[in-house]
Amino acid sequence: MSQETASNPYAASNPDSSASKVSSRFSAKQIAVVFAACLLTVCLRLADTPMANLGTMVALALFCGSVFKHPLAVLLPLAIRVATDCLIHWKTGYGFFASWPFDYAVYGLIFFLGTVIPPKKYAAVCFGGLASVVTYFLVSNFGVWYVWPDSYPRTAAGLVNCFTLALPFARGTIVGNLIAVPVFFAAWNAATAAVSQPAMNLAPADD
Repeated sequence: MSQETASNPYAASNPDSSASKVSSRFSAKQIAVVFAACLLTVCLRLADTPMANLGTMVALALFCGSVFKHPLAVLLPLAIRVATDCLIHWKTGYGFFASWPFDYAVYGLIFFLGTVIPPKKYAAVCFGGLASVVTYFLVSNFGVWYVWPDSYPRTAAGLVNCFTLALPFARGTIVGNLIAVPVFFAAWNAATAAVSQPAMNLAPADD
């Protein structure tokens, strides 16, 4: 930093820093990937799928945490869950249930797990996807055990029984998210690479 800039707080900022801010903005291709991930998540939540509970909500929460980093971005997967729950409730009357706060809370946990995962580190992405699915299963079904003591006694045996009975219903959640996590991140990395690639020189070569 020059002496003039150091002594004058109103001096123009470094143009390099302005350029870095501009370059940090998301490209149209990256935004398209996020939109596609959100759209797929909404469609799977609302559609009748061949596999029960097939969905990508967990993958979306992890993905948003990794690519956005900003804490307020957690509102995106939460908003999608709220909106689809409202539509399901309007259609069937069963969009909300007693243990829903545990589901919403675990999306927040998974989002913040995503903030420490670099999108290009596929080993970390795969580990994060597996950890997210396991975390969602444990927390969401802990909520079921906690809010329905008449069905599951509040004992260790009751908790284990709740987890055991939940396994068949969790198959779609596990499969959908374990597939979606690498797909979302691969699409994001491809879009990012396309943006950072230098433009091809189409000028004719000199003879």
